[in-house]
Amino acid sequence: QTLSDVLTRQLGKPFVIDNKGGAGGRIAMEHVAKAEPDGHTLLLTSPTLTITPVLNSGLRFDPMTDLVPIALVAEVPNVLVAAPSKFPNGDFSKVIAELKANPDKFSYGSGGAGSSNHLAFEKFKSISRTDILHVPYQGASQATNAVIGGQIDMAINGLPNTLPLIEGGQLRAMFVLTKERSPLLPKVPSAVEVGLPEMVVTTWYGVLAPKGTPAAIVEKLNASIQKGLASPDVKKRLTDAGIDVVHLGPQEFASFIKKDYADWKRVVSEANIPVTKN
Repeated sequence: QTLSDVLTRQLGKPFVIDNKGGAGGRIAMEHVAKAEPDGHTLLLTSPTLTITPVLNSGLRFDPMTDLVPIALVAEVPNVLVAAPSKFPNGDFSKVIAELKANPDKFSYGSGGAGSSNHLAFEKFKSISRTDILHVPYQGASQATNAVIGGQIDMAINGLPNTLPLIEGGQLRAMFVLTKERSPLLPKVPSAVEVGLPEMVVTTWYGVLAPKGTPAAIVEKLNASIQKGLASPDVKKRLTDAGIDVVHLGPQEFASFIKKDYADWKRVVSEANIPVTKN
């Protein structure tokens, strides 16, 4: 809604939100990929863009080539949380030692096989060289509730949604998946601080257009987005929601997408996660 308001304000034309859910985001991506390249149909997406082609072969479109990057607009920090009863002291070095000493004793939950928090935790397992059982749920919130209930031991989830549970003592934050500490959790170390710089994994949001959209339109949209995001009221609205305003233009965003795709492809390969043939 915030981005829609920004574009409406900057361009003087109404931008209507059309939520096309389902199929892990593929319906929305395909809709935009096959739309007229005139700047009137845009896609606001997340790591779904780069994870989908890694986990699915035979798509009717290619998310990596049938869409043109316009701008990266925001990031939501993630946090690795655990059940306080299982890890009472919260010392991450001791947690890692316990995980390594007890392969397959501990479990983690995700929002489903192939979800971004599933792949993020598989990346954690690979980097930390630990064996932790994956338990998929229907959504990230169910996985979080399972940690609270003691059915599983750990999960990775978005910080804004998890923060009240951490502050309430229902979850213990191990580290935030960012380069620096989050102002929302100033006492919790970052991924870099715990010695896992490769675990800087955020849930990003970016805007793309159909392939063939003229460069002049792409640049105009990017400039409008950049100007709108710089507005103090927009920044405050997003910051209050726990969302970090980040801007990358078309070229930088394109490079960002390529790297993200390569990272997830490596994670899927190393974790032997099956690829679905559509």
